[in-house]
Formats: sequence, structure tokens, C-alpha cells
Amino acid sequence: MAGRSFPLEQMYGDRRPRGYVLHAEQDRYTPTAAMRRAAALYHEHQTDCVVIVANNGGDYLPALLAELDPTVPSRVVHATRGKRARAAPVAMLYEQSRVSHAGPPRMFAMLEEQMTTYVGASEAEDKSPDLLDSCVWALTDLLLDASVGGAPSRPSDGRLSGRR
Repeated sequence: MAGRSFPLEQMYGDRRPRGYVLHAEQDRYTPTAAMRRAAALYHEHQTDCVVIVANNGGDYLPALLAELDPTVPSRVVHATRGKRARAAPVAMLYEQSRVSHAGPPRMFAMLEEQMTTYVGASEAEDKSPDLLDSCVWALTDLLLDASVGGAPSRPSDGRLSGRR
């Protein structure tokens, strides 16, 4: 779960948005339970939408989410590049101090372990860092252009109208 805002104080004229990782959890869920959990987090954090990665047969997840809770909007993304290539632009945001983890440290322990141990070896050899990948998708959707990281096209709901 991630959010975006603009800095109140603009240091050195930097008006770029900042990202905030608000929630990170990983568990084994059935598809139905996963979409129920996504809907619960959507309402709890009052988010704009749920971003669903629909690779490997997950194309039915948006329909399942809509069936479980029709008030939850979703956006579907498809990975066209490897995790390392998708993560590189988000890693640069972290290096620029444009992303913060906001919440209790234990919430982010597993995510931060994946962030500090993933070396981007072959996808077949490496254990899939799913929390890291989810964080990358969320921050890409919120902060990066559509041409970076395979993000979906920008929403037309005005969420990024203040972006420069």
C-alpha cells in the first residue's frame, strides 16, 4: 500500500512528489481471500484504487474483486520486463530520498529484507521477492511515467494533475 504527496517545503526548488509506503504484508491467500484483503485495505487506507498484477493467469482477479466489492476500483498491470529492470527506477527514487516507509518498523521488516538481499539473479534461480515487486508496482503507478517500468497509462481522474 503506497501513497503520494507533494512536499510542503520545497527544498532547492524540488517540487517532485514523494512516495510513502504505508502497508506491507505477505501471506498465502486464495485468490478470493487475497481480493477480500485488498478490498479491506482499500477501505482502511482510503486509497484511489487497487493495482493488480495479472501475469501468470491472474486476468480474472479484477472481475473477482468487482464481484466481492463493486465499490473498489482496480487497475490491471502486466509485467513486460524482469523484476530487476522494473525495480531500478524505484531504487533511484529511494536513493533520492523521495520514498519513505510510514508506519511501525515491524510492518516493513520483510519488505526491507527483500530490498536489501535481492540481487536480481535469474528469475528461475532466485526466490521471488513478491513484497518488493508489489512495492515497485505501487510506487511506479504513483510516481513514474508510463514509459518507465511498464506502468499502466496515466489515469484520467486528475490524480496527477499537479505533477511536474
